[in-house]
Amino acid sequence: MKQLIQLGKIFVLGIWLIAMSSLNSFATDDAIVAVVNNEIITLKDLREYLHSIYLQLQSEGKSDEEIRKTMMDYEVSGINQLIDDKLLLDEANKKEMQIRPKLIDDRLDQIKKRYDSEQQFLDSLAQDGLTLTDLRKKITDQLKIKYIIESEVRSKIHVNPQDVTDYYEKHFVEFQSPEKMDLDSIFIAYGDDRPKANEKAKQALALLILQDGKNFAAVAKEFSSTPSIGLIEKGQMLPSLEKSIFKLKEGEISPLIETDGGIYIFLIQKRIPAKVSTLEDVKNQINDMLFQGKFHDQMKAWLDDLRKKAYVEIKT
Repeated sequence: MKQLIQLGKIFVLGIWLIAMSSLNSFATDDAIVAVVNNEIITLKDLREYLHSIYLQLQSEGKSDEEIRKTMMDYEVSGINQLIDDKLLLDEANKKEMQIRPKLIDDRLDQIKKRYDSEQQFLDSLAQDGLTLTDLRKKITDQLKIKYIIESEVRSKIHVNPQDVTDYYEKHFVEFQSPEKMDLDSIFIAYGDDRPKANEKAKQALALLILQDGKNFAAVAKEFSSTPSIGLIEKGQMLPSLEKSIFKLKEGEISPLIETDGGIYIFLIQKRIPAKVSTLEDVKNQINDMLFQGKFHDQMKAWLDDLRKKAYVEIKT
């Protein structure tokens, strides 16, 4: 079974590699796809970058379909991401940023844990055309990019508590949860014979009352033409239905409720009262959301500025 799963993932990767190579069927690995200042980005760089994204998605346990969709997106954005990484690495190097060897060793150990043995890890590196030195450099570059972003963008972002309060007040309705009902339901459609449907509904209700609703599922299986409704919140159903349903108590069986298409019977399993989340309940959630919005905007602005100051050419 493990081999079949692995073969399935190899197949997904194979489909992606075929799709990517179709962008330039005759290009070699050393073909230049972009130039950033005095450095080049080759097709090999792009393939290695996309392969690393694939491995990351795989290690996160993403489904084959999620991986396929994400990889198709990265095919389009991959070159631009590599350009951004080059620009960020240049900034880190200009500031003479150094990475402690222990951080590199720790990251290397995390990668090795994905493999059953040291030899399997080394074999995988060899298959990718990499040495341990190459991998250490890649890890070093990734950490430099991470810390230059932390230093130049993330550390400079501050969310004012008043901004959190203002957002809560302006979006107060988003933090209200309406009353909900967990319903078991029976629906008997009129079809071509309304009197027969009425009679059938009366029989079902009589059985439910006789059994005090304890065998609702069995009665529903015999009489209902649709699945049970389940959890609904106020405002989701027809007003005529809601008026009848939301006045019932837990464990109570509704009378026959007629609609244009048929007759309903409900059993109220549970009532969930309306709730309003307080500012205290959601302040961390709002703070994180506002922080991420500011980070996205400031990161984009910084990268745009770096691009303006750099020589960037994408080869077509």
